[in-house]
Amino acid sequence: MTKGIIISGGWGTRLRPLTCTIPKSLIPIGNKPVLERQILLLKSAGVTDITLAVSVMAEVLKNYFKDGKDLGVNIRYTDEKNPMGTAGAIKLAEDHIQDDNFFMLNGDVILNFDFKQMLKAHEKSKGMGLISGRTVEDPSRYGVLIVEETSNKIIKFLEKDEYNPPEGNYNPMPVNAGVYLLEPDVFDYIETGKKVSIEKDVFPKLASEGVLYYYPISGIWKDIGKPEELLEGNILLMKDILRGLESSTKNLIGDNLDVEGKVIFHPPVTIGENVTIRSNCEIGPNVIIGNNVYIGENTKITETLIYNDAYISKDVNIDKTIVSDNCLIQDGVELKGKDRNLVILASYVEVSKNVCLNAPSNSSLTICHHETVRQDFGDI
Repeated sequence: MTKGIIISGGWGTRLRPLTCTIPKSLIPIGNKPVLERQILLLKSAGVTDITLAVSVMAEVLKNYFKDGKDLGVNIRYTDEKNPMGTAGAIKLAEDHIQDDNFFMLNGDVILNFDFKQMLKAHEKSKGMGLISGRTVEDPSRYGVLIVEETSNKIIKFLEKDEYNPPEGNYNPMPVNAGVYLLEPDVFDYIETGKKVSIEKDVFPKLASEGVLYYYPISGIWKDIGKPEELLEGNILLMKDILRGLESSTKNLIGDNLDVEGKVIFHPPVTIGENVTIRSNCEIGPNVIIGNNVYIGENTKITETLIYNDAYISKDVNIDKTIVSDNCLIQDGVELKGKDRNLVILASYVEVSKNVCLNAPSNSSLTICHHETVRQDFGDI
């Protein structure tokens, strides 16, 4: 039976300070960790035997998912003591997944497509590997797939530093989407005990042998490498989920929402469980609020991601901001991003009364975890 392995050990350096206290693969996407959403997608395709290749903050991940029973799957873990690369990481799990084909996922990608259809396409191709991809306008940031149109066979697999378009003009191209379906024969191409990249060291060889195929995906696909992409990805997934609902639902509202007085919701909005919103607030559009969040009266929130257990006092104005878990925002605070430059509060940040934090025009404004902000700054 098809199994799964998810590469879950990245440092998430471009997402710091958010990832100083939370592993990248536990970053919330629509109020569920991105890795949990991937596990549920695998489960929906009948894949219930899943290995997590962990290294950074491994114990945090193990404590969250345990053996997977709460999600209805069986989860095992690798023990990567030193960086082994993407292929080296799955080589450590060879004993777990070598008896059948398996999905391999990068654990930092937002996805929402049908894995069953990808499995059918792999069985039809009879290749050693199937790589999911998406055609993008600017392929310069991704691994590029050179595909034979009639057969969907991948002729060349080029990492982002290897693709040199004619005269430097980038045209729309299919790129690697970070979801693969592989046969166990792939382990013959990975040397034991060595740091090996599946993208740089394995896929080019398989492409040259004509055993690698391309699968174009639909639905949402978003890398969460940077904070602005994290916010965009949350909003995209929220809209994608709403589009997939049979009803005309405009917002995703969790259980036990406590609303006092008049509160205006500007769709789309996602609200988790046990959230309290006091009177004369405006929430949305494009706001995702986690579980156990309190929002005081006369507060306005737009284009913002708020994690669990945050406390937001009265007369607060928040726009284009990421508020991590357990933050305290006191009365009269203003948090204002600018275009793709956000205000980012890591875990356990406190912002004192009447402080204004405005993102400058050339970068996001970040506050590290456990900091207390007592003065205005921004607009540099």
